[in-house]
Amino acid sequence: MSKIYKHPISGYVYSVNDVGMVKVDDPATGRAAIFDDNGVWQEGEMLDVDLQATGWVGRTPEARALREANA
Repeated sequence: MSKIYKHPISGYVYSVNDVGMVKVDDPATGRAAIFDDNGVWQEGEMLDVDLQATGWVGRTPEARALREANA
């Protein structure tokens, strides 16, 4: 099971999508974006997220396996 993290200050929800990238959702505004495990923006409306959280969620063995399978 992939890791899901709700940031205690921003309220953003960090999760791994089906290709192993980190999806960041803002439940307050409905905005979302996709980042790699280093916090590099790939697509979406959000540009400023917690880089530590993207790494913590995106560097799990499950996320790595998904990225390798979709490479």
